[in-house]
Amino acid sequence: MDQPNTDSSLPGRRKRGTLAAWGLVLFWGFHYVVLYRPLRLIDPERYLFLRFGWAATVVLVLAFFLPFLRGISPGNWGRLLLLSLVGVVGYQWVFLRAVAILDPVPLVLILSLGPVLVALYSHIRGHESFSSFQWGMMLLIGAGISLVVRGEPARHAAHDAQRLGFLMAFLSLIFFTLSTLITRSLLSRMSMMQVTLAPILLGGALLVPVHPSWILPPRGAHAEIILLSLLYSIAIALFLCYFLWNVAIRDIGPSRAGLWSNGQPIVVAVGTALFLHRPLGLGQIVGGLVAVAGFWGFFGLEMKRVVPEPEQET
Repeated sequence: MDQPNTDSSLPGRRKRGTLAAWGLVLFWGFHYVVLYRPLRLIDPERYLFLRFGWAATVVLVLAFFLPFLRGISPGNWGRLLLLSLVGVVGYQWVFLRAVAILDPVPLVLILSLGPVLVALYSHIRGHESFSSFQWGMMLLIGAGISLVVRGEPARHAAHDAQRLGFLMAFLSLIFFTLSTLITRSLLSRMSMMQVTLAPILLGGALLVPVHPSWILPPRGAHAEIILLSLLYSIAIALFLCYFLWNVAIRDIGPSRAGLWSNGQPIVVAVGTALFLHRPLGLGQIVGGLVAVAGFWGFFGLEMKRVVPEPEQET
């Protein structure tokens, strides 16, 4: 059975995990912008089947050449199946439904509550600890993100559709929080590649038999837009970002990884301004600065405590 990788250097792990979280914020944040138009041209369920049907095929091909699926015990396969049900079939379905209805920034705000839920759980269980100052910085980050979202122009949609969108967003929050906690447990039992790729394979295996024809390439006038978004969604937002997410969870813990991921609304706001032609308001700019100050307060001072002071020669 594969053993999880460990690194005895705490500063090195913190640096690596933080860099992974930064990359994840950039790529996942832009993913909301990439999905905005395609999910208004194709059913979210069809997009889900395309994404994970194709991704699972890639994992299956890789498994013939790389032995990353070998040595997994039956018990761990069961845990991976649970992660796939929660993180792929559950979370990804309701997430895509929410993206198809809501504007990107309000959706990412709701999902930003996930790290706070994980932090509360981890603090109560004793897995991770936070000072009163750090809890205050969490509130400051939340206040900044709220300002970013409040400045987002509202898109007029049917009331029932908006209610459904918010329901899907809060279900996404619950599923993503659960999948984060399951992932943390699995990373102490299995290798990084197994935890990253096996749930994708299992998710595709669960979805494709339900509607096999949905994994066929889309056709029509908008097929190119959908295919290009799938390329980003699979290669970057799925394979690369979930690997970075698992690295961050392993090296800095799920709460701190999640708090870094709360930088996504800033990326989303900038992306909507640049690519969806919605300029940033003054409130959004101020909110971004407030959130950055909260990140610096939480992580900047913490990193200073992690790096050991040089010993004085006597």
